Amino acid sequence: MACQSPFVPYPAIVARTQRAERVLPCEPRSAALARRFVEETLHAWHWSDSDDDIVTLLVSELVTNALLHARSEVRVRVSRTGSRIRVAVEDQATRQPARRGHTAGSTTGRGLDLVEALAADWGVETVRGGKAVWFELEASSEDNDRWVGSGRGSR
Repeated sequence: MACQSPFVPYPAIVARTQRAERVLPCEPRSAALARRFVEETLHAWHWSDSDDDIVTLLVSELVTNALLHARSEVRVRVSRTGSRIRVAVEDQATRQPARRGHTAGSTTGRGLDLVEALAADWGVETVRGGKAVWFELEASSEDNDRWVGSGRGSR
């Protein structure tokens, strides 16, 4: 896979109380790196383990789609606001994602359907030189109480 490297040099991880991000190379292993990064960030923020499978699946879908279709590095951003977390995957393609037709036996083409079915909300934003596809999940009331009451969340 021929890859572009358009991102301006930037620290690999920028961590703040409510935001973390990481730039990953245009390589198949980046989907696993993105999953691990997001899982570690959410763990540090006391996000419920019960939602880990959904987060892992959706991160994998967005990063894999970006690598396959944009063929560029990706920037993964995780943020939390109120009772929601948002994960965005930025790439350097301006072409908007589109649902692909698939049959029962198809092995690809279901990524956006999964995102729409499992996320509380999702969308696409135009960013400088490309786009960011994002999804949001709602925190359980227990997670939300921990975030608000603990004052924790820095990474």
